Amino acid sequence: MRLMTIALAAALIASPAFAQETAAPSDTLKTIVEKGMTMSVMGMEGSMDFKPDGTFSGFDGMFAGTYKVDGAKLCLTVPGMIDNQCTEYPVGKTSGDKFTIAGDFGEIEVTVR
Repeated sequence: MRLMTIALAAALIASPAFAQETAAPSDTLKTIVEKGMTMSVMGMEGSMDFKPDGTFSGFDGMFAGTYKVDGAKLCLTVPGMIDNQCTEYPVGKTSGDKFTIAGDFGEIEVTVR
């Protein structure tokens, strides 16, 4: 009986994690996923393109991986480099807008295509 109580308690504690869903994409990330973006990182500039199947490629094919959008956060995975790294993007941005986001190696300038 004690084992059953422990199992039930563990299930109840874990159940909110199972019920969590990602938030709808922000307007900025919706546009970025649809049209792509250009990034300037440490003096290098390149484009990032996203596909509806959850994959992306960037900087003329130098890297590729998968992405997830959770509200205003864009989460990227590049096998062997990045594992589900999430970055928050400002809301209210449309095609042609420029803004900066914080990166591991300093500020990254983003232009929404």
